[in-house]
Amino acid sequence: MRYRAFISYSHADEAWATWLFKRLETYRVPPRLVGRQTGQGKIGARLGAFFRDRDELTAASDLSATIQDALAESDALIVICSPAAAASRWVNAEVEAFRASGRGERIYAFVVGGEPGCIDDGGCFPPALTAPGEDGQPVEPLAADARPEGDGRKRAFLKLVAGLLGVGFDQLAQREAQRKQRRLVQVAVASLAGMTLAIGLAVTAHVARNDAQRRQAQAEDILGFMLGDLREKLTTVGRLDLMRTVDDKATVYFATLDPRDLSDRTLEEQARSLTGIGQVRLDEGNHDEATAAFREAHARSTALQARDPGNGQRLFDLAQAEFWLGFVAFQQGKYGAADAWLRKYHDSAMRVAAMDRGNFAWQKEQAYALHNLAVMDEQRGRYVQAERSMRAAISLYRDWIGQRPGDLPLRSEAADAMSWLGTLALARGQLDSAEDYFAEQVDVLQRNAAEEPDNAVWRDYLVRARLLLVDALAQRGKLEDARSLTATTLPVAAALAAQDPANNAWRTWLGACHWWRSRLATDDAAPLAEEEAAQAERIFVAALAAEPEKERLVVWLARTRHLRAQLALGRGDLRAARGHVAGALALIEPAWRARQNEDLRLWLARTRLLQGDIDASSGNRADGVRSWTEATHLLEQPDRRGPVPFLRLEPLLRAQVALGAQEKAVATRRRLDAAGYVPLHPFADIAPVAAR
Repeated sequence: MRYRAFISYSHADEAWATWLFKRLETYRVPPRLVGRQTGQGKIGARLGAFFRDRDELTAASDLSATIQDALAESDALIVICSPAAAASRWVNAEVEAFRASGRGERIYAFVVGGEPGCIDDGGCFPPALTAPGEDGQPVEPLAADARPEGDGRKRAFLKLVAGLLGVGFDQLAQREAQRKQRRLVQVAVASLAGMTLAIGLAVTAHVARNDAQRRQAQAEDILGFMLGDLREKLTTVGRLDLMRTVDDKATVYFATLDPRDLSDRTLEEQARSLTGIGQVRLDEGNHDEATAAFREAHARSTALQARDPGNGQRLFDLAQAEFWLGFVAFQQGKYGAADAWLRKYHDSAMRVAAMDRGNFAWQKEQAYALHNLAVMDEQRGRYVQAERSMRAAISLYRDWIGQRPGDLPLRSEAADAMSWLGTLALARGQLDSAEDYFAEQVDVLQRNAAEEPDNAVWRDYLVRARLLLVDALAQRGKLEDARSLTATTLPVAAALAAQDPANNAWRTWLGACHWWRSRLATDDAAPLAEEEAAQAERIFVAALAAEPEKERLVVWLARTRHLRAQLALGRGDLRAARGHVAGALALIEPAWRARQNEDLRLWLARTRLLQGDIDASSGNRADGVRSWTEATHLLEQPDRRGPVPFLRLEPLLRAQVALGAQEKAVATRRRLDAAGYVPLHPFADIAPVAAR
């Protein structure tokens, strides 16, 4: 046969015919199938030539004869089925002619629209395709359904190829999956060189406009893959370092484009690519470059959404840009800007979810938006509002997990929301509840890590969750459990930090593990405590240098210097203790002046309190009283209604004891005891309330 198949289609489906023709003629058969003998003959490396009348009939003088010859010389007939094809007398005639040749079993239907089983106006099969055979029974054609609600374009294409080759679909799909996996590694290595070439081609767009548009599309397809699919793969193995050079070249490439060349599709691809670039920069701790990328993505997404307000995908993309701008502002401690962006994101998320209740990705935006508002309220001490939003998000997750029990990311997101309930419980003195919430998150993430041991994301999340649980265990006096959990977490954090040294978040978790090892060291392990604290300080100094505006790192480094000052005071080295406290104050005081929140208030008060202890130990009780008084004012400051927040009680009690405010100290101790709080070091001069 001259042709592998004759492609019959209605003129209305010409775009589908063009796409299918190119895919079939360029398809490479998986090597392991080449040479195999099937009912369709020996399989070659290519499918062969295909006949498509629009390309080959324009020069023919006898249209009918040309079609008959092409049908006779075609091994199979592919019918692109749609309502237009069902109504086309030419498509029907071609099917009749091919069936008349006695090869009806070699007809393949490729459904692109309409309903395969419908014979009314909505049907897609030409009458001859289902006409009764010699036995009088209606024929049920072999069909590949390319509609989104059917097999989908890719799966339908493979079904069609499997029929042409005479092999099982599962066998061909498995071979394709194996080939894709082998190529992924090759693509990851070769993509940087390909990216450079593609960008170089795109920069020449001004020379020949038509050629430039083709090259621009190629370059942005590669960018879309590298900053989308490839980035996701590299994220799971913890190799975002491979993306940084690509990001730089992509940023330069976008800057070279003429605004006149920016079609809607180009703007969409650029917005998604810039969002990916911003995420990589954020993981590196480069907030300024991350913000710049997110702002560029937001500008493009805003323009696109304005052009087509009813397009849900464009609203979804705009919501992502709003979220990332809010998130990076939150990371910088710019809570006003963060709150404004995250509320915009909440509004967009609710709108996009309402546009298509069947789109699960859009539905999840509701939970994310509620989660973000809860975190903002928690940061500002609005615990009741925060818990209300978080429980609303958890209610959504419970429904979804019931429908998708095997969805690991969904399971992790729900556990993260439960963990935030633990954080809120800690802030309100509900220590037993906090421990339960954190333990539940750890359990979920351990199951995820066991099911996907090579996924670095689960190990990252697991380290964070365990550190939260360590804190809750320590506050309840379960020190052996806290030490054991810290010991098992430290190697995981160390492996992550070694895997990608530029990942500042992973470096931070490693420093936190060393901090807890020092903090939980027993009294007879003073050298270990000092060694671990010194290691934590080295890590946090490097991390803060990478992200100088990140408040969490400021607090962690101040906490570490505070801890080193405590250790020095414990061994009687007042000079070293004074130096460490001064280093902590040098960090925490400017941050407190810039933006006042609970974390900064708490650690500034703790540091002032420790400074007073050092002064008193040096014989300067008057200076000590001043420092203790400053700490007390910070902790008792009536900046809200109701009693002093629970998180302030432990340092407040120590300040009250130091100042001799016995009656106040007893009342404060009563609240701590009622919550089940157990101090790591005993409260001096204050007996348990039960003994009074």
